[in-house]
Amino acid sequence: MRVRRTIGATIVLAAILMITAGCASDWARTTSVHESAQTYSRNAVGGDKAIKIADELYSAANKGNRQLAYTALVQLERESKRGEVRAMGTLKGWQAFDASIQSAKKAFAQRPNGGEAYLQAARLKLAIDALYRSSPLWLQYQHVIQEDLERLRQAWVIEWEDRSSAELAALNVLRIHAERFEVAALLERPEADVTQFQDLMNRMEYAIVYAAKSSGTKERNRNLDRVWLELQNSVDVLFNDNAATKAASGELPDAAAAGPAPTRIKPMVPAAPVREQLATMFIAAFVMGVLAFVGWQRYKFEESHGASYPPPKSPWERDS
Repeated sequence: MRVRRTIGATIVLAAILMITAGCASDWARTTSVHESAQTYSRNAVGGDKAIKIADELYSAANKGNRQLAYTALVQLERESKRGEVRAMGTLKGWQAFDASIQSAKKAFAQRPNGGEAYLQAARLKLAIDALYRSSPLWLQYQHVIQEDLERLRQAWVIEWEDRSSAELAALNVLRIHAERFEVAALLERPEADVTQFQDLMNRMEYAIVYAAKSSGTKERNRNLDRVWLELQNSVDVLFNDNAATKAASGELPDAAAAGPAPTRIKPMVPAAPVREQLATMFIAAFVMGVLAFVGWQRYKFEESHGASYPPPKSPWERDS
């Protein structure tokens, strides 16, 4: 029984390591998303200055240059106050933008800031990019969010002890990524679409906590699946807010009336290699966990008996 519990704990540890590794790979991809801004065309005149300042802010925050980053932040705040700039976007988006500016100021004034300064710089960069580029960078997060959703679903499909810890860890990764493009989305999308996505992430957390107290596996998975599907639908609405969608919902009389739909951005990194890397990391973490358990058992035996560890037996023989 002790061996089975230990193996179960090892599997949970490996799952959390897999989620962390997935977050790291997504961070590398999203960093490359931010740094590839110059490859996209602009759809408004006069955005060169704002985009340059936002790039300087992000670059300085990424390098930890607080003084240069704060200078760029003040310049960006001043540039964003101009009337022709505020004429773009939405009121709710600009409220979120101003709040992000203030959060960034507080973060840069603290040492250390726990990554808050980098987060706010990324939010502001994506927001300015959304105003001036025909193919905004925040849309590339659709691929990242989709991987987060798949990872979240796998967290409860595989049956192990204390699954809720792995599920909440996966949900937290999703929230971190969603927070980065929140301001950009509010500037470009209806507030209701963004709010629905955020509310469903909260509902997902409640569903996970409730499911942890449920004894029936089928009912547990059915409830999680239902909320997960609603969350997936909200992501589709948020990232595919094109003319055809609006026409279908009655917002436009004809899809052609609003012109061509936004072009779907190809992901920076193909999905298959990432999944293969995650699978490899999962297997490696599991093997390392088993080896660590065997080493610990050998050490405890020698410490208690003052003799070398006996020839290995199967787990079932050791339990008997």
